[in-house]
Amino acid sequence: MSDEMHDCARGIHCAARTTTIEDGERITIPAQTYRTFCDVDRDRIADVLTDLPARYAELAARIGERRRSDGPRVSGGGRTAPIPINTAVDALLRTVEEIVLSWDERVRDVARLTDLTAANRAAAIPVACGMLAAHVDVLLTLDPETMARTMDLAHIEHLPEDVSGWVRSGGWVLYNVDLGAEHAGVELLNLHHRTLKMLGYTPQHHPLITPCWECGERGLRRHDGTAGLADHVECLNCREQYLGGRLNRLMVEEDEAQQRKADRERRHDPKRHSLAGAREGTGGRR
Repeated sequence: MSDEMHDCARGIHCAARTTTIEDGERITIPAQTYRTFCDVDRDRIADVLTDLPARYAELAARIGERRRSDGPRVSGGGRTAPIPINTAVDALLRTVEEIVLSWDERVRDVARLTDLTAANRAAAIPVACGMLAAHVDVLLTLDPETMARTMDLAHIEHLPEDVSGWVRSGGWVLYNVDLGAEHAGVELLNLHHRTLKMLGYTPQHHPLITPCWECGERGLRRHDGTAGLADHVECLNCREQYLGGRLNRLMVEEDEAQQRKADRERRHDPKRHSLAGAREGTGGRR
């Protein structure tokens, strides 16, 4: 823990950030903290560790779901039918194992805990995540230390500049890099987001045309409540939040604004809207 206050390690992505407008420019200010992460992001990391085992299990259950009808197949051998494998899901499962189990090893060493024992890597994930969640403050005070990581060769341009060594192995790059508390938190938050995105749970953001009631600017964005997030609207300019009954009133105003916009466009180009209406019939594609 630092003796002086400093920015949360998540920077402009800090969950407790504030925003000010200076000379017409929006400035995002991370929360100030004595620790690596502010309290809000520290709690988010603990929540991610609690939720990650369920997402890992769901990904494993979807390993046979192909992304395309002509997706990659792996032969089952002999005369058995080929087994469809979603290689993107498989790669993400391996990444979850790599990141979670490596931080588990580091924390167990510092906290002087017994080594993790499990029948296999899949069984080890919930055990490791449970331990990391229970010792999240140890995790978020780790000093930098050399750790091994892998990366898809297609993304080699994103290889960190401070790697101490790397080799190519098939379609992957294996490298060593110094990682500590800041990297642990960011890696786990990003990893959790990647699992939600792969599973189709990431929230869809919808811009609104109604001006913000607080600052008067058009910068409202609605989060749709996917993946356990509360349905809410946030102003990107002043960070004003709209929840509950206030959100309902705002959406009534937004619906009315959208209707007025549609009426204006219809009056300006009635032919375009007539054709659009024809395409929305039961015979069209959905």
